[in-house]
Amino acid sequence: MKRAAGQSLVNLGKWLFANQDAGEIALRVAPDIGFGILEGAMMPEGTDLMDRVIAGGSSGLGGLTGGIALGKLGGKNPMLVQALDMAGSIGGDFAGRAVGDQALRMKDSMSGGAGETPYEKLNAEQMELYKKQVETQLLADLGLLPSGVQTGLVDSQLVSNGLGA
Repeated sequence: MKRAAGQSLVNLGKWLFANQDAGEIALRVAPDIGFGILEGAMMPEGTDLMDRVIAGGSSGLGGLTGGIALGKLGGKNPMLVQALDMAGSIGGDFAGRAVGDQALRMKDSMSGGAGETPYEKLNAEQMELYKKQVETQLLADLGLLPSGVQTGLVDSQLVSNGLGA
């Protein structure tokens, strides 16, 4: 049984990459894997490893699957195969990211969160900070804050980024 399953995977690989050498296969596969790694690596600060794996894996696998599937339609024409592979990779990446976002929301919800992706959490934090800055500015403009309180929106943004005093 295991031997038949293994042989089926080998046959599938031969069919998907028929008439292509190792270099051509690498040109089709490497960008999808690379962009999946970048997707995971560029998650917001404080994102845990599992979130990074989910985001990167879904992006890479989606791009890889979409590229291989659409590239197969190119037949024996290598230029058409590459063009279709690129288009399929982009579409597959978007689909993979959508699936990954749902998995991230589910993971967050299961761990007691609000069911948000790391980017949605970051956005909520930034919106809350902005709301507080606007409230402070409004109170200062109305003269309801002591004179020593820093009120400028730009100033507080510089301070929070370590660029001002």
